Amino acid sequence: MHMSMLTKFIASTSLAMGLAFPAFAQQGEATPPAQVSAAQVEALQKQVQALQAQLDSLKQQLPKAVPSWRGAPQVSDSDGWSFKPRGRLHYDTGYIDVPGEYANNRNLGFNSRVRRVRLGAEGTMPGGFGYKIEGDFANSSVGFGDALLSWQPKSKDLLVRVGNFETLNGLDQISSSNNITFLERGQMNDAFLNTRRLGAAVAMLGKDETYRVEAGLFAAHSIDNSFDNDGWIGATRAVYAPVMGKGRLHFAVNYQHRHFQSNNGGAASASVNAPSTNQLARYRARPFLQTTDVRFVDTGSFAAHGDDIIGFEFAAIYPKLYVVGEGQWNNVRAYRPGEIAAGLDAFPSASQVTPSTNPSFFGGYAEVGYFLTGETRGYKDNVWGRTKVLNPLSKGGSGAWQIAARFDYLDLNSEALQAARLNNFSTGVASAAPDAVRLARGGKQTGVILGLNWYPMDYARIMLNYIHINVDGGPLAAAVKPMSSLPVNQRSYTTNGFAIRTQLDF
Repeated sequence: MHMSMLTKFIASTSLAMGLAFPAFAQQGEATPPAQVSAAQVEALQKQVQALQAQLDSLKQQLPKAVPSWRGAPQVSDSDGWSFKPRGRLHYDTGYIDVPGEYANNRNLGFNSRVRRVRLGAEGTMPGGFGYKIEGDFANSSVGFGDALLSWQPKSKDLLVRVGNFETLNGLDQISSSNNITFLERGQMNDAFLNTRRLGAAVAMLGKDETYRVEAGLFAAHSIDNSFDNDGWIGATRAVYAPVMGKGRLHFAVNYQHRHFQSNNGGAASASVNAPSTNQLARYRARPFLQTTDVRFVDTGSFAAHGDDIIGFEFAAIYPKLYVVGEGQWNNVRAYRPGEIAAGLDAFPSASQVTPSTNPSFFGGYAEVGYFLTGETRGYKDNVWGRTKVLNPLSKGGSGAWQIAARFDYLDLNSEALQAARLNNFSTGVASAAPDAVRLARGGKQTGVILGLNWYPMDYARIMLNYIHINVDGGPLAAAVKPMSSLPVNQRSYTTNGFAIRTQLDF
């Protein structure tokens, strides 16, 4: 089309030049001007009009080749193809005070960490298909974030996803880390190992995000974690989110049935005759920061087939103000004493802890937030979305300012676990562990977190967190309070933390 237009343009221009100007002889003598008829003028005008129409049509197509901007350039066409690079940088500096008489202060106090460095791409393809892939390069290692393909019909009432993504757990966990309020998600997600896995899910979607019902089947490992293939997770989540006046409510339940893969937390059995390898469970949580690897609450490893997690979600989102709360119960399907000795499984060592009954644990949080500058917390795809800054610095404003508070509770205590016995499967003899070891399993951790967030624009944020932590029992209670006469699981102590994050994303 372009060559045809160019040819017409040259021809029309030549004709116009020939009609409007006199020709010159080779010797420099002018010839009389040609006579122009009315028919020639009319023909020339029609050619110019046709050429102008073609140029106007071309101009209408040119803007489609110019990238739009959504934190990064996004290119799309009318056939359904689109491409956008994506990524994020989260850099944390934090402080956790050394509690009580605890002498081993390694990795407590001040520390800093590149929490996330992700690069990837997302886009669409003809036929309703989409893709998203991210690599994470934080701390000199390479992993994956979301890596998935999706399909959605034109009606937008169905969504199919296949790949590496969150296993349909709670609101805080499924939401992007770019859009959560505090540096870290609720500690139940850390403790219960809620994360991305390889799998597939199908969702039924309501108009205007009023409901979402989704179910999926996943492997027990993520895309870059393990080659074990005998573990699996069945998960479902149902959301009802009606619009109420100027705001929206969010009600949801989520459920995961998890069958642990072999070697879940322990080494594989060396026995050639063993029918399988060991399955172990372990639940623990950091003190609301990833700048330390110290855990004040930790169940330690114990023999278990799998677990069942059921959770609830509630949120109310209005201009400036929002409230949100979540809770999850984790019921573990533990091995019974003597079950392993009967040949149902094999462990690498002669002894392994088996609870007296099935342990159960609970975690939950309640949060309230307020935007001093009038923004409304973002909500998209029935999870937290990006908050739109009303007056960014680039337009002479002050950016968005948000204050928030959270109460976060985790109970990893269980009488079934603290009464667990060490079973020697080679001799069939079970023995009780010393009280200091037995009662130190688990613990309760409560956090009160205050946050101040500044969004200079839509794709940048600076976050400040103050954290007050209270711990009851747990593996460090004896070392923190060595002079106490109370049993280990009844010794309580407190500590405090502070953290700042610089965040950029696109």
